[in-house]
Amino acid sequence: MSDLHTAWARLFAGALRDAGIGHAVISPGSRSTPLALALARTLPHTLLHDERAAAFFALGQARASGRPAVVLATSGTAPGHWLPAAMEAREAGIPLLLLSANRPWEVQDAQASQTVDQQHLFGRHVRAFYDLGLPDEHPAALRAVPRIAAQAVLATRHPLSGAVHVNARFRKPLEPQPGPGGEPWRPLVERLSRDGAPRLLPPAAMPSPEAVALLVERVTAAPKGLIVAGPLPAPDAPALRRAVARFVAASGYVLLAEATSQLRFGLPAETLPRCLGAFDALLRARPVRAALKPELALEIGAPAVSAQWLALCAGHDAPERIVLPGERPADPAGGAAAMLLGPVAALLEAAAERLESQARPRAEHEAATAYAQAWQFAEAGAWAAREDCADGGDDGPLHEHQIPALLRAALPAGATLMVGNSNPVRDLDHDLRPDGRPLAVLHQRGAAGIDGLVAGAAGARRVLDGPLALLLGDVSLLHDAGGLAAAAAVRGPLAIVAVHNDGGRIFERLPIGRAPALADDCEALFVAGHGRGFEGLADTYDLGYERVATPAALRDALDCALAANRPMLIEARVADGGSATRAALLSAMAEAGAAAVSLT
Repeated sequence: MSDLHTAWARLFAGALRDAGIGHAVISPGSRSTPLALALARTLPHTLLHDERAAAFFALGQARASGRPAVVLATSGTAPGHWLPAAMEAREAGIPLLLLSANRPWEVQDAQASQTVDQQHLFGRHVRAFYDLGLPDEHPAALRAVPRIAAQAVLATRHPLSGAVHVNARFRKPLEPQPGPGGEPWRPLVERLSRDGAPRLLPPAAMPSPEAVALLVERVTAAPKGLIVAGPLPAPDAPALRRAVARFVAASGYVLLAEATSQLRFGLPAETLPRCLGAFDALLRARPVRAALKPELALEIGAPAVSAQWLALCAGHDAPERIVLPGERPADPAGGAAAMLLGPVAALLEAAAERLESQARPRAEHEAATAYAQAWQFAEAGAWAAREDCADGGDDGPLHEHQIPALLRAALPAGATLMVGNSNPVRDLDHDLRPDGRPLAVLHQRGAAGIDGLVAGAAGARRVLDGPLALLLGDVSLLHDAGGLAAAAAVRGPLAIVAVHNDGGRIFERLPIGRAPALADDCEALFVAGHGRGFEGLADTYDLGYERVATPAALRDALDCALAANRPMLIEARVADGGSATRAALLSAMAEAGAAAVSLT
């Protein structure tokens, strides 16, 4: 009996490795047997039963490393669980390869067991779809296997990064079959395996000369300007920091850097004074918006998380904006004067070089300096007001607004922090000043969902060397309780900090939470308190666990978790009233910023 299906699967797996796949995530199943055996013998791999968690695990690996992983599942409903991760991969621009096993064509639409239509299963949520077909000994079919593997890997990155789906069909028997070994197709398979996958190189991404010229022209004409840095990829952080530091020096602009931009932490000392972090709070004050409106705003990366900045961009007094979003268009507010696509760091470097060669009139230099100083005065006033109003004390109750600073202090330079959506990603911006200690910040701002966060952090843990922490809410943890199995599959320090405020408290900060007539509805239908603790979940997956309710206890738990060799779940029970406290802190910051601006 021929063992072509085993050779076919091994040829494909080897070509994936040669094309740049670094890791496989395998969910057990029968129809995927040939591919599971081939991937396990070819690539470092992780076994996860839950396909949804497996896809987010692979996504976390790619988010941290910039290198795609392959996820394998059997036929039927199994690959359907990949959809949320595929959606996030598309919107975030993260490379991911989805490899589904499938039944042969003759049992489609015949009520065969575990058989569904897997052709184009993810529609436009994937960048490309390839049908590998059934193993076929024809030389043209064999030669196509490594080519399709190389094309699929390239398609995860070019022309736009995202998920790619490959569907592979197999007939039984699925296990390796003993045979004489003299089949006529074997020499060709052996040669193709030795040769490896063909090299497919995308065209080099270079800044457009027209884009550089336009950017320099607008910046030169608008000395009172700023850069708003939204979410950007962590693997790009070193190049981004160098380019932005150079551009800030050349342009005289100030940098409004969100935590997810990779620019809030780790900039050079000479650039740090112009890196501002309190802008979301400051823009809540009309006097600040009026006094500090820029002549030109450059938006880099994905759209900012800051609702205040987005509201300003959508208002009648919106400043002129140029968007540098990277490889994909981004302007949710609309109205940008220009959108310059391409590598952000390279574009800023080229523009900085041109600006450095130009002599700047003294009046323009003074205008830029005065504008930057006004922002700096407002920034200093806002952070001082926050410190005056924030609760202190190690042994008092733990408050939500204390957690980011405790986490930041616990993480050494060069560590990684993954942050969940809803409140946590916003709290980082409201609670942490910019500083010079490098910190990579992973995030799921593509589709901005709260699912798959634990599995994604576990995937990042699998490919990173230094300490890693995950900050998420209690509802996010419940959404990804199965992701704790992925955490249990990795080793190394991973502190999973779940802020337990019993429900979706972000709704208290939205209009529905501020309407007295809807208070009961908000609590019952949106906050939806659950009253659950997480110790049992940690026990189920044999994870370390601590429940903390004071700043001192959280500090001790973080020290323990970041020194451990296995993930640890920290359930951080916070005091009631966090939304009201947050509103008061932001109001105090805005008022202090307005007062500082009035004195300039």
